[in-house]
Amino acid sequence: MSASVCPAVDNSFGPYAGSCRGGFDFTLLFEETILSLLPLCLVLVVVPWRALYLVRRTTKVDGTVLLPSKLVLYASYAVLQVALIALWANPAAVRTRTTIPNAAVGLVGFLALALVSFLEHQRTLRPSMLLEFYLLFSLLFDAAKVRTLWLQGYNNNPAIVSTVALALKFLLLVAEAQTKRKSLRIEWKSQSPEATSGLFGKSLFLWLNQTFRRGYSNSLSVEDLLQLDKHLMAHYLFEKLQQPWSNIAKKSPRSLLILFFSRLKWRVLAAVPPRLALIGFKFCQPFLIERAISFNRQPINQTSTNQGYGLIGAYFLVYTGIAVTMGQYQHLTYRSITMARGGLISMLFAKITFVKANAADPASSLTLMSADIERITNGWQTMHECWANPIEVGIAIYLLERQLGPACAIPLGVAIGKLNILVKHRVPLALSWIKA
Repeated sequence: MSASVCPAVDNSFGPYAGSCRGGFDFTLLFEETILSLLPLCLVLVVVPWRALYLVRRTTKVDGTVLLPSKLVLYASYAVLQVALIALWANPAAVRTRTTIPNAAVGLVGFLALALVSFLEHQRTLRPSMLLEFYLLFSLLFDAAKVRTLWLQGYNNNPAIVSTVALALKFLLLVAEAQTKRKSLRIEWKSQSPEATSGLFGKSLFLWLNQTFRRGYSNSLSVEDLLQLDKHLMAHYLFEKLQQPWSNIAKKSPRSLLILFFSRLKWRVLAAVPPRLALIGFKFCQPFLIERAISFNRQPINQTSTNQGYGLIGAYFLVYTGIAVTMGQYQHLTYRSITMARGGLISMLFAKITFVKANAADPASSLTLMSADIERITNGWQTMHECWANPIEVGIAIYLLERQLGPACAIPLGVAIGKLNILVKHRVPLALSWIKA
């Protein structure tokens, strides 16, 4: 496609830019709207509510050089956005119909993000998850847009400024990811490393590194373990659950289950987003394999080389996503299980304290403290699979139907048959074991 046609292509939504720039690029309009404006607008919707919440919180961090450094980076980025607006407003610049609005919203958005960064730094224990999440993904999206500007060949000045802005955004991400543990005020110094970790620390479990280092060099003792998060402590869970349980006048067999889900619902639901993301990443694999097989049959040229690099990046993103989302899903699930177990055991201890010695069967109490709680916690390990597995089965059957047609029903029938046999024989055995 001739260079004179590419500006018109870039001014269309696309998203594919056709044969422009080697046939492996998005249109500039798509990058400005979907990869730039949309994420920023979504964050700006959350910013006012987050700022109002933080204003009501107490200051938890003493003054350090990190906060002024962040504000200087935000101010520098805003200056670059002003320069970009001026460059794009030049009549000689080849732009799309959203280029100047995109730069203007970027300027206003980063001024709002600077305010949130100031509040997050002073009034929270951990780095801002909101800012880290946005900066990470916008960094990847901006890298694609900068590549487009350089490959165009006729917007060199905006490309230079955008490249510097991309480097500044990377420095902002590094600054926002820094923990504030050393600068916490005295009353907050005892917080667990998990409670003070940000997006990268939590996603990669970096807060466990100090425990691993101690374990590799010495034998671990109880004193070497990390400070427990307050939400996992027995006294916190007892206070959260015992009073509502006492307020239930007429208790039914499901009252305890309903109480736990009502009081710990956000802890339980926290595992839903990573589980949904895990489903998405899992089902990216067959498409990647199918594309890799077809790519292997293509002749080697510039277009196939670019597509190969794209496949490498896609594989990296998918398998990194699977690792991170699986880790977070399991971590958040077992965290809610730990809270349920801690709450149940503390409530049982409180009950036993007020029961006369001859009023209860010691064997029944022992069963509650061991077998029953073990069954509850084991059941909770797969509670999210109850809704996730039907979704996965539905998607898998649909993908099989595309390849096999009606024959896709055969594995579904085999699975249902095995499930019926398992339920028929295992449930009576489990009941017999519990009674014994």
